[in-house]
Amino acid sequence: MTKEWYEDTVIPKEIPNFNSTNVQYITGFHYFIGYNSYYDEVSYLEVDFLVEVDRRKYTLKMKFNDVSCLDLLGFGNRYNQLMGFTINNLSNNGFESSNKYLVEDYENGIIKFYCASFEVLSFK
Repeated sequence: MTKEWYEDTVIPKEIPNFNSTNVQYITGFHYFIGYNSYYDEVSYLEVDFLVEVDRRKYTLKMKFNDVSCLDLLGFGNRYNQLMGFTINNLSNNGFESSNKYLVEDYENGIIKFYCASFEVLSFK
């Protein structure tokens, strides 16, 4: 069985019954170009998500590194609702390192992209 993207983060320590379908909305979105550890210019995406678990609300801030093929559909409304999202590890499929992960929402297809790595910046 494959591990979920959040299993090695701080999230399960804070909320043991967390599931990626608890991610409800995108509340912040920052795309920018910066330098990686090799001083190459790459694209970054920081996303703030609203998470609701057991009627409590949290903010999850994630950073995606070396983003490519970013697709947004129907984005920019007051509510950018999600039914959760998945991060698929493609490294076993022979993809190049910059396309190591495929990130996409479960149902509506409002966000989809590839990235080389990701991290949880904060969860509160």
